Amino acid sequence: MGYWRSLLEDFRLVLSGNIGVLFLTWILLNFGHGMVNRFNGVYFSALGASDIILGFMGSLTFGMMALLQIPGGYLADVFGRRRVIVIFTTLMAFSMLIFAFAPSWEYIVIGLIISNVALLYQPALFSIMIDSLPATRRAEGYAITNLSMLPGVIAPTIGGALILYYGTVGGMRIGYFVLFILSLVSAILRLRLRETVRIEKHNRPGFFESFKIIGELSNRAKGLILTNMLISGAGGMVGYFVVKYAYTYTTSVLYGIAMGLITLLLVFLSIPFGRKADAGRKEKYYVFGVLLLSASLAIFTIPSVFALFSYSVLTGMGMALMQPATQGLIGDYVSGEHRGRYTGVYLFLSYLSAMFLSGVAGYIYKINPNLLFLFSSSIYALAAILAFFILFKQNDLEN
Repeated sequence: MGYWRSLLEDFRLVLSGNIGVLFLTWILLNFGHGMVNRFNGVYFSALGASDIILGFMGSLTFGMMALLQIPGGYLADVFGRRRVIVIFTTLMAFSMLIFAFAPSWEYIVIGLIISNVALLYQPALFSIMIDSLPATRRAEGYAITNLSMLPGVIAPTIGGALILYYGTVGGMRIGYFVLFILSLVSAILRLRLRETVRIEKHNRPGFFESFKIIGELSNRAKGLILTNMLISGAGGMVGYFVVKYAYTYTTSVLYGIAMGLITLLLVFLSIPFGRKADAGRKEKYYVFGVLLLSASLAIFTIPSVFALFSYSVLTGMGMALMQPATQGLIGDYVSGEHRGRYTGVYLFLSYLSAMFLSGVAGYIYKINPNLLFLFSSSIYALAAILAFFILFKQNDLEN
């Protein structure tokens, strides 16, 4: 009884103020994105994109996201989190109309460019969340916010049903239009956010000082950047191809259910894992989570529904372990006044890694789909090994 009372108090503490506003908008956005994101690979293919072009699209997406993260981190620190979040959430909303009405894959490329420009708000969102979470509840607090992903449990199944009923193109157009409406409502709701940094024009850091922050970081903060580069690259390179491979042996609805299972496990397991990470060693949860992600892709190479659902279980568990620990580690390793710029550099380098690996993913998939997934699995394994020695062992030495 004491555990549940304590957990309820933590919910009340975390889901107040800015986190409460963001939580509501994430419920809407997770449902909308959940309907379409897992099916983009087959949608873009239906609009004429080849495997090589899909790889190019992934590379373009991550390349733009990389280039925009450092200016995004700069904007977050010098112009304020709230203003950046509201403006670019609105731009993101209207970019969804391009995806909804694109007549061919070339228009999808335009949509990708505009929607990725809108992601300038990512470091601001990341920073305002960490700023607003109680210092002693960062990992658990992040895990609690994952409850906003619950609509994403059923959203892929709904997306799969839309595709089954209206066809790939018709179903995805409906899904993207719904996402436009939900994104616009979210932008309006985010006007209620409160600023978390004091903006002093005479004391604004120069833009290129974002890069200089690396020299001020601890070894573990730098190590977190390095391991996340590998993790982002491994995940990014298979993004559009998981659905294409699964479609060779299953239906859109079954695939949607499997993707919903990932979200379900992430939501319900990340809270107890986050609590334990806050009370113990976050590095341990981070490393084990990455190892499970590696195992999930190795199993995914088996073309069967059982392997698909095994992939879902391991991926959900791995993300539930890794993601809350990551947020907590950033809060532990980086001081508040540096988090916006650190987040910008952190995401910049992560997306840069994903850009390069996505660029070759289409070629590898064309040679042999299993080769792509096994290559991604090995990169996850390498990230876990490096995290163990850089984060875990470094922590032992410092203690």
